[in-house]
This record gives sequence, C-alpha cells and structure tokens, in this order.
Amino acid sequence: MEGRKKRNQVLSKNLVSTLFLCLLLIATSNVWGDNYTGDFLTVGVGARSMGLGGAYVGIANDVTATYWNPAGLGLIKGVQICLMHGARSSGLGSYNYMGVARRFQERFSVGASWIRYGVDGIPLYDALDINIQPQDRKNVARFRPSFEPKGQLSDSENAYIISMATQYTIGQSWWDNMGTMGEPPTLLFGINVKRINHSLLGKSADGIGFDAGFLAHITDSAAIVGYEGLGELSVGITLVDISETTMTWDTESQREEIIPTDVRFGFAYSNNIPSIKGGIVFSYEYDRRYKGQNNVGLEYQLGKAVAFRLGFRDGDFAAGAGFKIDRYNIDYAFLNYDLASTHRVSILGNF
Repeated sequence: MEGRKKRNQVLSKNLVSTLFLCLLLIATSNVWGDNYTGDFLTVGVGARSMGLGGAYVGIANDVTATYWNPAGLGLIKGVQICLMHGARSSGLGSYNYMGVARRFQERFSVGASWIRYGVDGIPLYDALDINIQPQDRKNVARFRPSFEPKGQLSDSENAYIISMATQYTIGQSWWDNMGTMGEPPTLLFGINVKRINHSLLGKSADGIGFDAGFLAHITDSAAIVGYEGLGELSVGITLVDISETTMTWDTESQREEIIPTDVRFGFAYSNNIPSIKGGIVFSYEYDRRYKGQNNVGLEYQLGKAVAFRLGFRDGDFAAGAGFKIDRYNIDYAFLNYDLASTHRVSILGNF
C-alpha cells in the first residue's frame, strides 16, 4: 500500500514536470512563437512600479526607466543602482533585474540593465518504449519505467540593455510668450539598444532590438490650467521593439521568431495634499500588446519615508509598500496576475 502511494506521488510529479516541459516547447513552436516570443519582457521591473499595476511609463523617474521608458533616465540625479528579485508562490521560475544609471553633465544620462527569467532543475525522463503494450507494462515489472530522472534542463531568457537619454527645457521667455504661467515643461528623449537571448534544451536564440521613449514633465500644472497648487503632471510614450525584433535559433533550420512592436502610453499626476498629511501619485498606462490592456496605480506617500500602493493590471490586483532609509529605497509588491501569485522585492540606491 505504501509502495503504491509512493508510485502515485512520483507519477503526479512526473506528470506536472512533463506538462510544464510541453508548455515550454509550445512557447517556441510555429503556432505560438510569433505571439509570445520575448514574453518575459512584458512582466516589468522594480517593485514600486509593479505595486502600481505596471502603470509606470508616465513616471519612469528612476533607474528602472531602462525598462519602462528610457527617456525617464534624464530625471535621475547622480548614480542609481537597483536590484530586484521575484518568485512565484508555486516555486516555478524566478525573475531578476539589475540596473545602473548615471547622469553625465546636465542633459545626458546613460544606463545599463540585465533582466533574467529562468526555470531551473526541470527533470528529464526516458521516453516509454512504444513496442511494449500497456498491458505488458502493467504485468511485467521490468517493463515499467523507474521514475528516476535521467537529467535536468533549464529554461533561461535574458535581456541586456544599454540606454541613453537627454532632456531639453523649454525657454522661460518663449513659455511666457505663449500666455502661460509657472515653470516651463521639460522634454526628455531616450533610446534602448538590447540583446535578447533564450536558451532551452541545449539550443539558444539571439536577437538585437531597439526601443525609444518620450516623456514630457510639467512640474507645475498651473502652467496649463491657470490654477495654483495643482501639482505635477507627466506624459510618456514608449515604442518597444521598433521595426520588430527577430530571434534566430542556432538549429539546422535557423528558425526565426518575431517579437512584435509594442506601444505603451501613459500619464502620471502627483501632488502634496496637506489635508491627508501626505502626497498622492495617480498613474495610468495603456499597453497595446495582447489586444491592449489598461493599467492603473495609486500611491500614498506618508512624508518622505513611507509609501503605500494599489494597482490593477488589466483588472488583476496588485499592492505594495515602500520605505526610504537614508539613501536607499526598499520596495515590496504582491501581484495576483497569472497562474500563481508573485512577490517582488527591490532595493534602489542613490549615490
């Protein structure tokens, strides 16, 4: 009885592993490849942005702009470094990010980042002998599989990104001549050059892609509507994988898969409100990929040290919190997006 229970447990584990491997193979098949190639790059980086439901293209004011909107790198001061780790509660797969950015001179910033999604330790089993009938396998012990793995495989997807950004502030005299008031807006522009790699079953695919971003940052909304104390407004757009990105496998067929061009558009509004003893940030983003999705986020800042966040990514719930300790920002996000809930933790340092 105990032996049968153990065999059932092994069979269940074997079945789960086999199904998961099938999903990995489907992801690189002719049917689905062109739709979901590079899908790991749609997940997002930084626990703050993920707690806001991924509505970050209109904010992008830190080093994670290398992913969300490269134009936002123009808003950083000095040097920033960010590390993020995310894991599904199911234990299947981990998602990691590392980014560094530096501002040079007054109008020029550069950044570099690495994103990895991987599933390691997937067991491999021998295929059943098709010449042995199921009834024979049931009755003869030596015809049955041992249920011992013959090895392991890993599925790994990586992106290496180099980013550059510049900014231009509209002249005060020209802005005044437009009949407006307050500080003129800052216009920011950025580009990404990235190498994408996918390794599976001893083979790999590589591709080179390009992104471009624009961000208009208005520090005083009074310049537009004519009322004082309305806070800050920013509008951003990111073109991801401009002209598409081709991934070529190192197989005999030299199979090619296409990462389609994506467009993300969003805005963010922030203001300090004395009546609630803190500040708020509201953000919205529309992502065109996968027939379009709407992301929204709301952040409540209690002083400069604590922040609480809520978000929805195409209807799926997200939440998070952040703490500022000296020059470090520590953020946490809980995501309930897909097959399993996900936890993200990131730390961002300002130097």
